[in-house]
Amino acid sequence: MTDALVFAPHPDDETLGCGGSIARLTAMGRTVHVVFLTSGEQGVPGTAPQQAGAVREREAESAAGKLGVAADHVHFLRLPDGGLDPGERNQFLSVLGILRQIRPEVVYIPHAADAAHDHQQAHLLVWRALEKGASRSYPDSGPRHWIPTVLGYEVWSPICVPAFFQSLQPADVEAKLAALACYATQVKGEGEADYAGAGGLALARFRGAMTTGSHREAFAVLRLGALPWPPSCDRLPA
Repeated sequence: MTDALVFAPHPDDETLGCGGSIARLTAMGRTVHVVFLTSGEQGVPGTAPQQAGAVREREAESAAGKLGVAADHVHFLRLPDGGLDPGERNQFLSVLGILRQIRPEVVYIPHAADAAHDHQQAHLLVWRALEKGASRSYPDSGPRHWIPTVLGYEVWSPICVPAFFQSLQPADVEAKLAALACYATQVKGEGEADYAGAGGLALARFRGAMTTGSHREAFAVLRLGALPWPPSCDRLPA
């Protein structure tokens, strides 16, 4: 059984949304897998998609290593960047299959109202698979598995009223910053938004400033069974 599984629409979403939490979990000895739905092949202007996807996958592997994720716990489904479709059967079966293969206790996905279109589609696609994880349907996708807890992370749009905060230790913040630095293709030009660096910590710093200080990552609780780690990590807003 795996402790946690993070679904990312593109390489870098996992680090921006919950990189500090991944680092916190791996530092505690917990097993974390990361699944990239697409390889972000449309996200490098001037580079052919096939080449861009390969480069971004290498960046993602490096970033995962900075967060303490084992190399064989990084997975690429290579669904089309810009073409995630919750109603498309093969995409759904790909996500369902890896859920049943990895068998996590906690799943992280983009929250439902995150502004990027692919993030919204990713949420719906993974949620469809989560709803069928324990179903007798689709026996070819592997043994049934129920995921008790699902948390929604924020990337482009803050969650209006977060229900769960993960406090980050200084080492977690450093790991998140180191992982962000792996995404060289996402460094923007002068006058453009740049989150592949200290800017990627801004939301976590804000969440900390508004609650306990330091840095925190905020989540929507989409399904709540139990967290398989100590209650000290489960801190609700004051």
